[in-house]
Formats: sequence, structure tokens, C-alpha cells
Amino acid sequence: MTRSVRNVYVLLNERLAITQEIAAANVEHLRLNQKASGMMVLDMKDDEDGVTDASRDAERLENFRALEVNIKKINDLEAKLSALDAELEAATQEEQK
Repeated sequence: MTRSVRNVYVLLNERLAITQEIAAANVEHLRLNQKASGMMVLDMKDDEDGVTDASRDAERLENFRALEVNIKKINDLEAKLSALDAELEAATQEEQK
């Protein structure tokens, strides 16, 4: 029983699309990290000034949750890419026969 192997060009196009998704997710991750860092700087300034700003707590929690979701997305995409790479390897070996 022979397994049907998808065309290498189709796989490469799919791989490119996943790579672009990973890049976009990494950009979003960087943005969220920068936002978190900015909030930390504001917290340090507030500490120096003796001010407490509880209004940032909700924003901080929202940002933390967004980071968690984004990390899961990146991990899922990387797993998808890994599976696609295995399929691509099988396809190239099949074409060499």
C-alpha cells in the first residue's frame, strides 16, 4: 500500500506560509514584551514617586494573557512546521526514487 505524497512545490508554498505566520507571531510577541517592559518602567517610576496606579493592573493582566496565547500560537505553528518538514523530507525522498 503506497502512501500518497503531496507535491514538493505545494509543500514548499505551505512551508513559506507557515514561516510567515511564525514571523508575524514573533513580531506580536516582541510588541507584547515591549509593552510589558514599558509598564514595568512606569511601575518603577511610580514606586520612586510614592504613587500607586492600580489602573494598570487590568492592562498588565490582559497583556500577560495575550503573551500566553501568543506563545501557544508560536508553539503550535512550530509543531506544524516540524510536521510539514517531515512530510517534505518524505516527498523529496519519494521524488528521488
